Amino acid sequence: MNSPVFKKWAITISCALIIIIGIVAAVRMAATPSSYNGEGVDVVGLYENPADHTEENADGVASVIVNEHEEQTAADNVVYSVVFNFRGYDTLGESFILIAAIAGSLAILRKSSAGKEEAQNE
Repeated sequence: MNSPVFKKWAITISCALIIIIGIVAAVRMAATPSSYNGEGVDVVGLYENPADHTEENADGVASVIVNEHEEQTAADNVVYSVVFNFRGYDTLGESFILIAAIAGSLAILRKSSAGKEEAQNE
C-alpha cells in the first residue's frame, strides 16, 4: 500500500477531486443572484456608487454592523470593524490554524538528519 505508484495516484486523484469540486462550487456561486439586504441588488453598482443604495432595510446583525459600527467600534471602515472587532476572535483562531498547518506541513515534509546520513552512506 505504500508503494510510490500508489502515492502518486492517490495524490493525483486527490488534486483532481479538489479542482473539480472547486470548479463546481465556483460555477454554482456564479449562478446565484447577487444579494444585499436579502433582495437582488447589483453588487458592482453598490461598490461603485454606494450613495445610490440605502441601509434602511438591513435586518438583524446586518443592521447593527451597517448602521452602528462607528458607535460600537470607533472604526472608520465597515470591513475593518467586521474583521477585527465583530469577528476578532474568529480571525485570531483562523490565524492560529494557518500557523499550525504550516508548522505541521514543515514537520512532516522535512528530512531527518538520520535519513540524510543513510542516503550519503549508500
